[in-house]
Parts: sequence; C-alpha cells; structure tokens
Amino acid sequence: METDTTEPNRWSYQGSADLGGATVGDLAHKGALLMAAAADAAAFSAVVSLIMSDHQLWEVWLIVLGLTVIALALAHFAGRIARDDAAAHGRVRWHVVLVCGIPWLLLGLAAVWVRMRIAPNTGGLLNGSSGQVDNRMPNALLFLVLYVASGMVAGIGEFLTRNPLRNAYRNLMKTYQKAQRKLARTQPPFERAMFVREIHRASFEEDDEVLLNAKFDRLAYGEELKQYAQITIAAHLQDPSATDGMTEADWRRSRLHVVRDDPDKQQPGAAA
Repeated sequence: METDTTEPNRWSYQGSADLGGATVGDLAHKGALLMAAAADAAAFSAVVSLIMSDHQLWEVWLIVLGLTVIALALAHFAGRIARDDAAAHGRVRWHVVLVCGIPWLLLGLAAVWVRMRIAPNTGGLLNGSSGQVDNRMPNALLFLVLYVASGMVAGIGEFLTRNPLRNAYRNLMKTYQKAQRKLARTQPPFERAMFVREIHRASFEEDDEVLLNAKFDRLAYGEELKQYAQITIAAHLQDPSATDGMTEADWRRSRLHVVRDDPDKQQPGAAA
C-alpha cells in the first residue's frame, strides 16, 4: 500500500487556525490600505495637476480619485488571484495575475513619465518651492516609490489576509450567534406553551376516557334492559324458548375506538 508523501499546501484555505482568523491583521491591512490610498491620491494629484492646470479643482480630484481606485483595485485583485492560485482555489491560475499586473505597471510608468517630462508651472503637493526643473526627477522617483509601495500594500496584504472560507465562517458564526440569542428569547415561552399543551392534552384524554366509559355504561345498561325484557316476555308466555334470538348484540360497541374489557368475558383467575 502506497502512502501519500505529498506535503500539505501551506497556503491552503483549509487550516482551522486560519479559519478562526486574526482580526488584528485584517484591521492593520485595512489601515495600511487607507494610508496607501491617501498617498496615491496625493501623488496622482501632482501628476494630474501638471496636465490639467487649466481645469477646475473638482475635475482634477475626480480624475485623481479614479486613478487611485484603479491602481489599488488592480493591485488588490492581482494579490487575490495569486493567493487563490497558491491555495489551488477555483479555476483561476497565476498567469491571470498578469491581466491585473500589466495595466497596473503601465499606469505607474505613464504617471512617472508625465512627472519627469512635464515641468510644473504651479505648486503641487509634491513640488518644491524652487528649482522646478531640478525637482522633476526627485519628484518622479518619489511618486514611483509611493506607487510601488501602495501597490505592494494592496497586493501583498490581500495575498496574506484573503481567505474566503474564513469570511464564510465568520458570517456563519454571526448567523449562529443571532439564532442563539433568538432561541434564548423564545425558549422560555415555548417551554411554557408546551407545558400548557401537555396539561390540556392530559385533560382531553381524561375527558375522552370519561366519555368512553359513559358510552360503555349506556350500552351495558341497554344490554341489561334487553335481557330483562327477554326474561319478562318469557315469563309472561311461560315459554323460555319463545324469546330465543329475539335480541342481538349492539353493533355500536364495535365502533368505539377504545375497547373496554367486558366483565362477562373475563377469566376466572383475573376476576379473583
């Protein structure tokens, strides 16, 4: 019998400890992502202001926000796809990372090229107060560093913190805890209702037994009356055989769903 010597995948989503999740890491990643987004927005504002100096401020910042979201989203999904491939989760494989990575790289290179080629004519967030020509290269390098760093924060952070099973587990735990709280609220009324139901059921069974006993007593009394009438008629005619077959057993006794022991059919030992 061959034994499986395959080493477990360290990036698998199946680890129980990973399913529990460290919320501190998630919060740290989200905080770093917000800081990276702010840095990207500041860097892109300096680039966009160079080529849109004659536009209104809200137009500049609208494009800045769009570029920031696009850059971080591309890096984010690249990290997600890479992690899914490392965990062998889903059908997406590593070469799809290039679909997000190449546009992200081209966007950064284009912004760096604009920052290096166009001299600023107005002050920007990353511009110095003097030496505009000399500052183009340092500002472009600073933008490149910020752009790469923010992309790494978005991509690597998503790679290290992503776990779709953990998210499903957390949602399931929230649903379970909500159901537990609802159960704690509804359990006492339910138990009281079941207790009252049992009381009414027992009372119903007792009343049903009383009703059946009354029916049996009435049928037994009817049998006694028939026997008395049969004896009276035979005595009046002075012929005991004259009343043979005159009466029959009451058919209503067989309709009752609870059979009561007939005293006439009891065994001698049972009567004792």
